[in-house]
Amino acid sequence: MAAPIRFYFDFASPYAWFALNGIEGLARAHGRDIEWRPVLLWAVLKAQGIPAPLDTPARRTYLVADMVRSAVFHEAPFTLPERLGVSTHLAGRLFYALTEARPEITPQVARAFLRAHLADGQSLAEEAVVLELAAAFGMTEGSVRAALADPTTKQRLAAAVDEAVSVGMCGSPYFVVDDEGFFGADRLPQIAWRLAGGDRREPA
Repeated sequence: MAAPIRFYFDFASPYAWFALNGIEGLARAHGRDIEWRPVLLWAVLKAQGIPAPLDTPARRTYLVADMVRSAVFHEAPFTLPERLGVSTHLAGRLFYALTEARPEITPQVARAFLRAHLADGQSLAEEAVVLELAAAFGMTEGSVRAALADPTTKQRLAAAVDEAVSVGMCGSPYFVVDDEGFFGADRLPQIAWRLAGGDRREPA
């Protein structure tokens, strides 16, 4: 069986949201599963020694305009977050808590969290938003609070960050296809080409 596509992303990443339909469609078309790996992008970039892209005024201005343009291009509903680049540690912990026991709901959880933050204008940095999202998947407020505080849940997110660093993640989204990394929603055509048997050449 063909290896799954590993999908590393931050729930606060607009480009992960824009790439979602495309990568799911490619996975279906080529008989691949997706391994979902939400991470904390700021932690990955810090470990890699990469400056946060939004810290530079010129790059921030460009990226904001590009997010709006990319949403139209990918036909994705999009609401520019009031605060860009918020830490999504609450959503990340909750994702791993929910999907550890119920792996079959993994795609639905990922889509619900991304949609809430990037289409519906709800900040995943707010505990009330995370509690509401969890309730839609059958978790009580008490079980959510317990999961968020559980050291095992925190470790799952930390392990995903470490894994992302080890495979060379340098931004969100980052895909690994047959041990080859692809960064960005704009790399979906190259992923499609590779999955269809496109010529792979190692760097000289």
